[in-house]
Amino acid sequence: MKPVFKQYPNGLRLVFKKVEANRPAALYIAVDVGSNKEDDSNSGISHFIEHLNFKGTQKRTAKQICTELEEMGVNANAFTSKTITCFFATCLNEKFEDCLNILSDMVFNSKYEEAEIKKERQVIFEEIDMYDDDPESVAYEEFCKNFYAGSPLQRAIIGTKESLTGIKQKDIIEYVKTHYVPQNIVVSVVGDFPLAYVEKLVKKYIGSKFTKKNEIEKKLKSKVIVPDKSFSFVKKEVAQTQVVLGFPCGNIYSEEKMAYNLLCFVFGGGMGSRLFQKVREENGLVYSISCSPELYECGGSIVISFGTNPTNQTKAIELVKQEIDELVANGLTEKELERAKTFCKCLVISGFETSSSIAKSNASNIVTFNRLVPIEEKLEEIEKVTLEDINRVITKIFNYGNVCGSAVSSKPNEELFDVFN
Repeated sequence: MKPVFKQYPNGLRLVFKKVEANRPAALYIAVDVGSNKEDDSNSGISHFIEHLNFKGTQKRTAKQICTELEEMGVNANAFTSKTITCFFATCLNEKFEDCLNILSDMVFNSKYEEAEIKKERQVIFEEIDMYDDDPESVAYEEFCKNFYAGSPLQRAIIGTKESLTGIKQKDIIEYVKTHYVPQNIVVSVVGDFPLAYVEKLVKKYIGSKFTKKNEIEKKLKSKVIVPDKSFSFVKKEVAQTQVVLGFPCGNIYSEEKMAYNLLCFVFGGGMGSRLFQKVREENGLVYSISCSPELYECGGSIVISFGTNPTNQTKAIELVKQEIDELVANGLTEKELERAKTFCKCLVISGFETSSSIAKSNASNIVTFNRLVPIEEKLEEIEKVTLEDINRVITKIFNYGNVCGSAVSSKPNEELFDVFN
């Protein structure tokens, strides 16, 4: 059965996929809000609210929420990204109504008590310290400050201790009132149910909370970030130098986005990739090295990341540049493209194997594109990319005039990125 997408008069959107009875049910409540909707004064508030929604409602204490979910065998969690906040769960089909009842209670009826705000703020401070101890995270956040300078994407999803300290109860309540509205909410359900049953429950536990009709905000599809060349260094007592390097590309709506994925797989997406073979296998300078696309509404980047001993950092970055230069000069081969297509098709198909992955994919597609993207369309999109498409994208992306980089090291070498001058 193909998934069904429905939009209700108040703006709430539902996507439902019926699956076989031997699969668990999956539920995603996605809210179209993330750190991209924040500013310096409330940086981290989206993630803060995600935490607080587990801390008690008008009906349940935080402990009751956890206990009731676990007694039903429900696996529930949440995440916040730069573009979305999502609450999700998997459960037995017969427990779906109870699961939806509790999850919707958390998302829409949280109390945001002063005591819980104070306590959870301290928990997030611990989370900030945890990430600060991770040089890979520090290097990535430093990269974002440079690459996305001037946009909300430059800030860390988690915020800072300073910004979180300034967020008060009234700010949280107002932020929820502004953003947790029906036109920003997508409910994605996968399970062995009739559609009418799912609609009835979604109306009962979520739709009934909203009466005002709202329009879905149209998203920008043309604005693309093109950063100025910049490099930064963070001195930190770590064993390796962590390097993040990025080049601008099109946004999430770009017709070239599948070419980005195929390119990144060949260049640094697996053990057979050019960067892995050159920097690790031939020279032994890294344990891992990756290249991946990051695409948002206001632009995107092709990001290369690796860690290496400080004594090898210059040689490693020179090898990366050599591979980029070779890529630009001669492009990909037909054999590399076919290998990438086969691998990416397998990823797409395997992404539809579990109830949870289907529900997550459907929710993401509705939030981003306001439509379902069927598996057949994704496979066709992969297949139609030509070698000429890929090689044209390569010459557009790898422009050293817009490259940004960051390095975290106990022995920063501020000449590290001079190879790109």
